[in-house]
Amino acid sequence: MPNMHDFENQGFLMRNIVWLVVLTAVVVFGLLLFNGWDKIVNERVDSMTTIKGNFSCLPLKASADKADDTCMLGVRTTDGSNFALDISHIQDANTDLKVEDTIAVTGFLLSETEAPGTQWEDYDIHGIIRVNTLLRTR
Repeated sequence: MPNMHDFENQGFLMRNIVWLVVLTAVVVFGLLLFNGWDKIVNERVDSMTTIKGNFSCLPLKASADKADDTCMLGVRTTDGSNFALDISHIQDANTDLKVEDTIAVTGFLLSETEAPGTQWEDYDIHGIIRVNTLLRTR
């Protein structure tokens, strides 16, 4: 003959099983929903690059037909590499920069071959930086 204590144990077990099933469903749903979310966010951040150097005129290619007095501004790194600056998507910039100021540029780096027919095709550059931030540094 079952006693009152047996009924209480069954009710307690049933309530805990229901909560355990609900908790498991929430965890599984959460894992499925957010799995890979950090990859989407970090992929965009990880593909950005920061380049430091001097704000200077880009050198013309030897085969360029432009006049020598034109100055297309870019960044020249300490190793002598030159990068064009695409500021069409800029979010944060110093507006009082002068030629030869030391700057740090953060953005997406495109090789020169990834952007053929651009305004920088006559310049001797290693790439084009689609700038997000451009700041003066020391």
